[in-house]
Amino acid sequence: MISDKFDNIISKIRVIKKLKSINPVVENIARNLGKINIIKYITISADYLRASNEITTGRNKIPIINIDHSTAVGVFLLLERDHKVIQFYEMNSAIKGYGSKMVDAVISALPEDWSAVVVMDWSRGFWDKMREKHRQIVIL
Repeated sequence: MISDKFDNIISKIRVIKKLKSINPVVENIARNLGKINIIKYITISADYLRASNEITTGRNKIPIINIDHSTAVGVFLLLERDHKVIQFYEMNSAIKGYGSKMVDAVISALPEDWSAVVVMDWSRGFWDKMREKHRQIVIL
């Protein structure tokens, strides 16, 4: 059962109902992100993983990742399991240091034959620093 996979961080994770199983790499990413003290909400679907310290109001409770949000700390990953790629689609860190922690959490969960891709870099140097630290990151 999916809920059994996340032991002590289960309160942070919501799995989209139609998802029958979770890829082990995605499971490890969710576990690692769940260990970051500020991350409170994680949503996993077949195509993405969203994690943040804040959620939207309303029925769906979506983790907030909006770039330049004044208080949100979060990451939105696109999952391309067939190609063994995790794409950093959006990331925001209103508190200094958490961007690096989120990247470390994702990269440390990736097997050697997986890549992490950044398609659009608006960071003014952040991803260049992360690329120096993690060789699995590809900046397009």
